[in-house]
Amino acid sequence: MRRTGLILAMVLILVCGSALNGSAAEEVSVRISAARSGWYDAVQKLFVGEGDVQIATEDTLITGDYVEWSIDTGELVVSGNVVLKQSENELAGEYLFYSVNRGEGEFLDVSALVEAPKAEGPIFLRSETVVISRDGTYRLLNGRITTCDLEKPHYYLAVKELELFPNDKLIVRNVTYYEGSIPLFYWPYLILPVGENIADMLSLLPVVGYSNNEGFYVKTNFDYYLNENHYGVVHLDLYSKLGVGYGFTHNYSHSWLGKGKLRAFHIPFGDQGKFSANFNHEWSQGPWRFVTTNALDTAGNDRKADLRSRLTLTTASVSASLNGTYQENLGSSTGKAWEYGASWRQQLAEGLRLTLNGSVTGKEGSKSLRMLDYLAETTYTKGSHTLALAVEQKYNPDLLEEGAQPTWSSLNRMPELSWRLTNPRLSRRVLPIQLELKGGHYHEFPSDVADWRLGGTAALLTRTWRPTQTTTISYGGEAASAWYGEGGNQSVLTGRLNLTQQLGSRLRLTARYNEQLVFGESPFRFDKKSPVRSVNLSLSHTSSALSLSASTSYNFLTEKYGTLALQGTWRPTANLKLSLSAGYDLNTDKWGRIVPKFEYSAKDGQERTKTFRLGGKYDVGAGQWEEVEVQVKSPVGETWTIGYDAVYEPKQEDFRSGQIRIDKEFHCRSITLAYDHVKGNVAFSVTINAFPTLPFGWDSDKGVSLFDVDDVLDLIGVEK
Repeated sequence: MRRTGLILAMVLILVCGSALNGSAAEEVSVRISAARSGWYDAVQKLFVGEGDVQIATEDTLITGDYVEWSIDTGELVVSGNVVLKQSENELAGEYLFYSVNRGEGEFLDVSALVEAPKAEGPIFLRSETVVISRDGTYRLLNGRITTCDLEKPHYYLAVKELELFPNDKLIVRNVTYYEGSIPLFYWPYLILPVGENIADMLSLLPVVGYSNNEGFYVKTNFDYYLNENHYGVVHLDLYSKLGVGYGFTHNYSHSWLGKGKLRAFHIPFGDQGKFSANFNHEWSQGPWRFVTTNALDTAGNDRKADLRSRLTLTTASVSASLNGTYQENLGSSTGKAWEYGASWRQQLAEGLRLTLNGSVTGKEGSKSLRMLDYLAETTYTKGSHTLALAVEQKYNPDLLEEGAQPTWSSLNRMPELSWRLTNPRLSRRVLPIQLELKGGHYHEFPSDVADWRLGGTAALLTRTWRPTQTTTISYGGEAASAWYGEGGNQSVLTGRLNLTQQLGSRLRLTARYNEQLVFGESPFRFDKKSPVRSVNLSLSHTSSALSLSASTSYNFLTEKYGTLALQGTWRPTANLKLSLSAGYDLNTDKWGRIVPKFEYSAKDGQERTKTFRLGGKYDVGAGQWEEVEVQVKSPVGETWTIGYDAVYEPKQEDFRSGQIRIDKEFHCRSITLAYDHVKGNVAFSVTINAFPTLPFGWDSDKGVSLFDVDDVLDLIGVEK
């Protein structure tokens, strides 16, 4: 239909540029030529051209065997091998007629080549008639759409009538999907909103299948269209084990209330009656914006809920939000979890900012707790200086993690005053330092320690020095001290030094040293520091065919080495790759796991890939292979491909996974036969490379499936 729009635009340009009645329309450069003959009948006011007729503008070309242009009636006729070209698009037909006075036209016996995003090939469109109406609507009569480039395509969509209302809707009547000459599916009437709703269109495809839980099923959808602001789909499904399922999906939009989608589906019968509902809504007005997404699923005594809402305010000086989240998974250890919070950030004056945050977080299940966090802070920034006054209660977020053992649960700052100086200037030179001073009253739980604390930090920001072209040294560190009201103090000196030495064009040594000295002790747990003294070493060799690396670490305080990690990759040819990784415990002088892998990949004359991968994991300490992996894929002949993918566990003397697959490629479709010898499943599928791709098949575990909509959405780039 987009090509039809180009026809209309071209005809209007031709009319305006070539009319001889002295109209005031803007002139457009148009060139008309006829190779055999051309003449103008002054009595009938008719221009006629024959033989390789060309009507050209800057970016559009119309060609044909014959053209007539009537000045009195305003009728333009182009016939015989009519072709319209614009950029890389092309529309062809046998007869083009357009009446300027009535604003109507027809293009007969039309064929078109349409490029679609993510389609594996172009889309071929044929139609007996494309009708252009005076109200701006277009109708395609007796059309055929396919991606098969044969004169008699293997598959296609036959459309009796397609009517487009620009910027509104698309009405399709009598649509049939054909596999060769066999009709498989039929839709009598579809109404599709124009624009963003490709996903809604695809959801109308019928689904026939089988599963262990549902039995045989037929899922059908019927769309409705009230207007461009209210439309949707009614779902009606039939299951041999569950009975009838029904529901709806409604899309709505309002100029002030916003837009959204409401969906509900119910299977009332069976031992596990199911109900699901979704409600999504967006609203914005001036600086305000509200978004909510809600989902509810129930099956028997199990229930899952995920409710999320957020209201935001954004102006030149204020940024605020109000949000809430509730999650529920009854029947599992997850239980319930919720969080409600608000934030306010306002620029009170130049350099002066107010920040207010608060949230309540709760969790019920195998581990139940409730947390209240809040922060009130005002900061003033001028140049390199920042002054802040804060009141805060902060819970350790590790409390929400399963299995975590946090040393403190919550901390109150009542209040805290801080000053920070970053990158100060001295005689027009920026110093790479940061100074910070903090003081306040703190109350920590569960230690129940309450005390005043004054702390100061002087940090040297990371600096880089290159004494030679092959040597790079980076360094940084900080000194920090804290004094406490009840007596005592804690001081910390931290330093880091990194060295990268290029030992040759392909050999590089990297060393990283970290040290942290701690003097004194803190009565709190949140700021407790521990000594650190360690070094990390790495040696690597890199070339076009070979890469090797070895890395380890040493802790001077525990006098223990880290695992020596060895890795190597060798590419003797472009198609062959050998890799090996291993771990060695320097403390016990024992090898850990060794992981070798052999990979071969190449392409045949038809650009089909054949691969062979063999790898595994060998436990040196146990003296046995933990697993062996193999993957084979190879084309056989011109249209066949065989493959095998498996993981074998020698210790268990059994396969963890294994599948044999055979693919057969036809002109524009493929057939796949797969056998999983671990699960005992057999699967057969046929993929039709149409627009959209329509795979269907049978699996001994899942049963029959037709029209995988997720694959369809991915093909054309629609976000799910």
